[in-house]
Amino acid sequence: MAKIELNDQEFQDLLQLAYMGEWVLNAYESAPNAGNIDELEQKLYESAYRQGNDDIEFDKKLGGYVPCQEFEEDCDKIIQEYDEHTFWEELIIRLANRDLQEIGADKLPQKEFEKKQNELIQKYEKEFGKNGIDNLKLK
Repeated sequence: MAKIELNDQEFQDLLQLAYMGEWVLNAYESAPNAGNIDELEQKLYESAYRQGNDDIEFDKKLGGYVPCQEFEEDCDKIIQEYDEHTFWEELIIRLANRDLQEIGADKLPQKEFEKKQNELIQKYEKEFGKNGIDNLKLK
């Protein structure tokens, strides 16, 4: 059995990682190891609860330990910031790569391809930084 020693802040950070990791694994569909993850999460939450951590409470209705609303909101804020950043990054890269494919840039030497890719990324970053999706139109 593995044992680790954590100070209070490290344990708090671990709780946050567990919450966000579980959210990512199960946000859209259950992960294949969802049961194991739930058990591990319950062990962490129970330990926190027994140590007097106010961020975890026992929910009689669910029959398990759950984060309090404020803890969830703090974690959800971080997740939303990540989602916002990832949305723009993915949109820009996908549009740039689409444009590169349309002009046959995949046949260019690597350095030239990367130069054109960087130019397109900068173009889209500037556009979306200034206008968001206001000028984005679908054909």
